[in-house]
Amino acid sequence: MAWSVSKLSETYESRAAFELAFVNLPDSLLLNTSQKGFFNAKLRASGFQFLSYGISPKKLKLDLKEVLFSEENYYMPSKDMKLQFEKQLPNAVSIIELEGDKLVVDLYQVIHKEVPITPNISLQLEQNYLLEGELQIEPKTVILKGPSNEIADIDALRTEQLILNNLSEDFLNTVEVVKPSGLINGEISVSSVVLSGKIVRFSEKEYIVPITTINLPVGFRIKMFPDKVSLVCKASVTALKNIDTSDFKVIVDCDDINQSNNQLKLRLVNSPENVYAVRLLEDQIEFVLEKI
Repeated sequence: MAWSVSKLSETYESRAAFELAFVNLPDSLLLNTSQKGFFNAKLRASGFQFLSYGISPKKLKLDLKEVLFSEENYYMPSKDMKLQFEKQLPNAVSIIELEGDKLVVDLYQVIHKEVPITPNISLQLEQNYLLEGELQIEPKTVILKGPSNEIADIDALRTEQLILNNLSEDFLNTVEVVKPSGLINGEISVSSVVLSGKIVRFSEKEYIVPITTINLPVGFRIKMFPDKVSLVCKASVTALKNIDTSDFKVIVDCDDINQSNNQLKLRLVNSPENVYAVRLLEDQIEFVLEKI
């Protein structure tokens, strides 16, 4: 054992394999998945170091920020790689030479495209509950990066299906973004998005609103039967407390008068923004048009 330890402590020159981790790619380039992930180097190091590299190859980062291009190939000169690797190896390890005078890196040009996210979500709310406002998506858009022929026809991305049943409270869920089958070499800026919504309890309240006439002929007056209409407003309990009759406007248009019919259709033209639904309990009234 003492002899083995003595031998392993001695310095040797030999070759070792290293695993490469490519970092800092320029935004306009992507690395082909078939890129070689290992390289060989001739080192001067102790037997212990060689034994360690033989058991578990060391991973070295290769910064591609200054990658070069020539004759339709991207490459890193060995002298530049050596400078990078020496900073990552122990002081007791020296690089004598790298395999070849350069490393060809399989990179290709890409474009960027911003597309919206379409949520694939099914909401089942408990009775008397509703989704207040719009479904929130974060982020709403993502960046595609890849070859033009792969992303040119992609106008939106969908999420994995999210099914939420019997909702009676706010929700916030992280869902994966579905990668299109044709996006083989491309990348998506995020792998998932957050879907959220505010769930509130709603109620209904009845309001009696006066009917307004428009386009009344000059020299005439109109009598309506009735001159007010009841409507039912569905909104959150909080919103209903702040809604007043004046927030609604119901009209009849005298341009719709038909000599053979003494009825006019009611139209709801104004209602509060923060309501779920408004329903008129009557849709028409009778009238009498009198000359003044």
